[in-house]
Amino acid sequence: MTPFGIAGIQIELQHGNNLDAIEERIDVLMTLYPWVEMVVLSELAAHGPLHSYAQPMPGSTEARFCTIAKKYNIWLIPGSIFELKDNKVFNTSPVINPQGEVIARHRKLFPFCPFEEGVEAGDEFIVFDVPGTGRFGLCICYDMWFPEVLRTLTSMGAEVIIHPVLTGTNDRNIELNLARSSGALFQSYIIDINGLGVGGVGQSCIVDPSGRVVHQAGETNEYLVTELDFDLVRRQREVGLRNLGQPLKSFRDSKVNFTVYNKSDLGMGYLDTLGPMQKATRFDKTKKAFEPSLMMPAQELRYNIPTFVNPETLNSTQEMPIEAIPLEVNDNLNTNVECESVMTADENNIPSESIKKSKSNWLKETSAHFKQYIQS
Repeated sequence: MTPFGIAGIQIELQHGNNLDAIEERIDVLMTLYPWVEMVVLSELAAHGPLHSYAQPMPGSTEARFCTIAKKYNIWLIPGSIFELKDNKVFNTSPVINPQGEVIARHRKLFPFCPFEEGVEAGDEFIVFDVPGTGRFGLCICYDMWFPEVLRTLTSMGAEVIIHPVLTGTNDRNIELNLARSSGALFQSYIIDINGLGVGGVGQSCIVDPSGRVVHQAGETNEYLVTELDFDLVRRQREVGLRNLGQPLKSFRDSKVNFTVYNKSDLGMGYLDTLGPMQKATRFDKTKKAFEPSLMMPAQELRYNIPTFVNPETLNSTQEMPIEAIPLEVNDNLNTNVECESVMTADENNIPSESIKKSKSNWLKETSAHFKQYIQS
């Protein structure tokens, strides 16, 4: 076993300066548990979710945390701080080593839009090594709702995911499920620390690399303290979760090419029809996402991904332009497609002109349905 002492601090927070209260809680923690080597706080713990406290980094708030880390010779992940950079505001979490030095900064990749207004998204993934121990990855709150983030961090070797959050909403129970699922999916420890008061509804948790909850906090001030076993992570990644599935190896060895991620080569298609990112209002009670089948049958998607027409660009008097739905699939039935269920016109002795005519009729019918849908 390679033990590493880690603690999360769930603390009541307010709008304004929480630094004195945080330092007091760390003082008590280190008195009770002097073996702890890393301390994690919740998202925006220093001042609460107020943009008015945004400051450049390095800055006075970060410097205060550096002093605390050096005082106790601990690794400190102080939640996050609103960072002012190039006249933009980022939600940024510094990584501070026991010498009081900032070795990395993670800028939240997915601000909680449309609610986290005025916050820019970061574009870098952060992992860091604790010498002689293991590798840690860092993400902030809503980042975890996108499995691609943790997929990237674990592909970079992260064995523990540090996850400061600020959740005061009714989806906290979903986040807890995500934390547990992520531990199993990525065979990693998940250190999920929420705040109280303006900092959230608590219920912080620590999950092990087999999805088991090591510590589940309530809704009061609380320390979550445990020893991480990196040998457990490495053993499970070698022989499988509970000696069963090996999801990291399976992903590595998969023959699937996930083209949905190639944004430069592949339009977002259906996703482009979902409309702008905005808060719901009392006037859009009847709005709903567009019906995918009206745009292109599912079976056509096996061959090619079409360029879809955004329904918001059409008015009730416009016909859907037939040429907007590409016919490459229909006109190139003799291309080599590695799928046994695909049969070309030649193989069926069916004239290609007949197929084109059939497809054209289908497109006209779809256009009529599309127009009727928009009018309704």
